[in-house]
Amino acid sequence: MKKKRSYTLLESFNSAFNGLFYILKRERNFKIHTIVGFVVILFSLFYHLPFTEFLIILVLISLVMVCEIINTGLEIISEYIDKKENELIKRVKDIGASAVLVASIFAFIGGYLIFIKYFPPEFRNIFLNITNSSWHFTFFVLVVVSFLTLILKFITEKKFNIVGGMPSIHTGIAFSIWTAISILTFKDYPVVSLLVLLLSIWVAQSRITKKIHKIEEVIVGGIIGIIITVLFFQLFWRG
Repeated sequence: MKKKRSYTLLESFNSAFNGLFYILKRERNFKIHTIVGFVVILFSLFYHLPFTEFLIILVLISLVMVCEIINTGLEIISEYIDKKENELIKRVKDIGASAVLVASIFAFIGGYLIFIKYFPPEFRNIFLNITNSSWHFTFFVLVVVSFLTLILKFITEKKFNIVGGMPSIHTGIAFSIWTAISILTFKDYPVVSLLVLLLSIWVAQSRITKKIHKIEEVIVGGIIGIIITVLFFQLFWRG
């Protein structure tokens, strides 16, 4: 029986960094998590967070990144075992992705609850300030976005489809509901806005996962839903 070779400490570190660089180059989601984590750390330093809260932020960031690393490892092993479509392999990949999703949600909630204390009081009035601003600018933005959407739809779609295509109607409705609830509750209950935002993101993510929409169609749908809702409140509602 061949004796297993033992690695030196330097070789172990070298292997770890090679794995990290490989994931950074291969995985788009890991790049996004890295950038977001870096920005959050900068915010933490800017707001001079207490050591305990800063430590919690670091743990939450590392939790998401570790889950993404493990998920990538599972995907590579799954592809090596069976490159064809396999229900069991797909289930393993889905479970790995769910670990990243759960970690990201709780990291987002934890970071939100920590940082919300350090935002100025005026921050809670942000949605009310938007609705009380001039509707002309919002209307102009809506026209521009709608025009660009029609151009994109004309370029990318051969025929009109209610299901799929540009933009994502389901995502637009979800973010429209989030905007309306935020306008009505954010000042007194910002956590409600956060929870509805998570549900809206979940809707958008499901449209992409099920391959009903592309990511750009979901983004445009969300933007249009937000703008239309803001415009509606500007024209017909005064807080």
